[in-house]
Amino acid sequence: MSRLNITFCSFPDFSGNAKALYEYMLSKNNKNFNFVWIVYEQKSYEILKKKNINVILIGSDKFREYIKKTDVFFTTQGNLDGDKTDKSLYVELWHGIGPKPVGYACKNPSKEDIRGYNNMRKIFDYIIVPNDFWKIIFSAIFNVECDRIKSLGMPLFDYFAYSNGTENLSKVLETDIKKYKKIIMYMPTYKNGFNHEDISLINDKNIFNFEEYNEYELDQFLKENNYLLCVKRHPGDKTQYQNYESENIKNINEEMLIKNNVSVNEIINAFDMMITDYSSIGTEFLFFDRPILYAIDDFEEYDKNRGIIFSNIDFWTAGPVVSTIEDLINETNKLLTDDNYYKKEREEKSNLMISGLKNGGCEQIYNFLFDENGNINKNVVYYKNPENCLKRKLDETENINNNLKLNLESKQEEIDMIVNSAFSKSFTILSTPSPVSVNIYLITFKSISSCISNDLCNELIYCFDLYKGHITVTDIIILHFNFQFILRLLF
Repeated sequence: MSRLNITFCSFPDFSGNAKALYEYMLSKNNKNFNFVWIVYEQKSYEILKKKNINVILIGSDKFREYIKKTDVFFTTQGNLDGDKTDKSLYVELWHGIGPKPVGYACKNPSKEDIRGYNNMRKIFDYIIVPNDFWKIIFSAIFNVECDRIKSLGMPLFDYFAYSNGTENLSKVLETDIKKYKKIIMYMPTYKNGFNHEDISLINDKNIFNFEEYNEYELDQFLKENNYLLCVKRHPGDKTQYQNYESENIKNINEEMLIKNNVSVNEIINAFDMMITDYSSIGTEFLFFDRPILYAIDDFEEYDKNRGIIFSNIDFWTAGPVVSTIEDLINETNKLLTDDNYYKKEREEKSNLMISGLKNGGCEQIYNFLFDENGNINKNVVYYKNPENCLKRKLDETENINNNLKLNLESKQEEIDMIVNSAFSKSFTILSTPSPVSVNIYLITFKSISSCISNDLCNELIYCFDLYKGHITVTDIIILHFNFQFILRLLF
């Protein structure tokens, strides 16, 4: 029997969920696996090649030839163009979970973005998510049937649980970080360029891009308290300017990480506090129950141009939101000196968004896809004929919806009770339900005896297809949390 060609690809190169799963599978020492990494950067190619990792540069002749031979392809960003072969199993691990919209939830997506989302729906057999909360969301934002989305974990959480972050960070920075009292990380998201129109704000010292900024005030605060601030820009940030550095402020970039064979996820558990904005790291850092601070002074601008999945900032933030350096310093001091400050908020968000994740789930993903001999499991389904499948489900949903509408008159009173109930209104923290929500509620009548994580989810995504995107992610989330309440109210 021929060996399985297992291919990995991530952005940035050799990082995140793909790297975590790769290292887990490598540890199995299964002779049936032949591993290959697809990378984007020539520097990454050269570094990994020296480390004896089987690596191919994307777009090369070798890449185009190899991709036809791959048996299982893991990626983290839908970042693969080309036709899907009948023998290839494509698995999307994705790269993060947070409030920043992706897929069809983005406002004003480019033609390239739309092409990428459509390509994902076309070629990927499975999308892996941490839990059922994200299963419902990913169904909506990528318009993908729920049976193709598996709640199996998030591999990079294995790094959170098991990596020696202190040792790794000391290696990357080439200094002993144990000499500092507290270690703080600042990781902003990618914003398609600089988030302010005023180009004068871009300078080496304005780390947080605040309109009013005093770098000396920050540096003095860090020195007085013996705190270290590490700054890690998003790898997609083309500015990539080097911020001001001092004894208490250090920069980290991708080249430093790859050089030391360390991903950013392998240093995260070294930090006592996280400063971010809309980045998924704000959600993922909940794993540690450590302070999180949100440096945001462009919410309205960002929401207008990119959008936010959870439009109410209070729903997804688990710490103070600041827009000035004075507030940042004051809130940082509170968070690092008072263990109970925002602890309740962190617990609430953690229970919702990363519940059940004691580790990353590499083992669960592996056992789902492969048998004990390293062959692809017989229960694994290769997704075929997506257009025909979608049409069939749309027809089914339309019939279901038409039948359910016949009950509208008899159920109208109960529906009004739901929509106008105090319970429903309590979810204004998410956003106000759209009129389409009523039609979604009707779908629940069909799903009364269904499991929330299976049939109901499928009904939801087919309904989403039927209305061609007019149902918002918020609508779906509201239904998810109101489902049991609806049952009690009506029956």
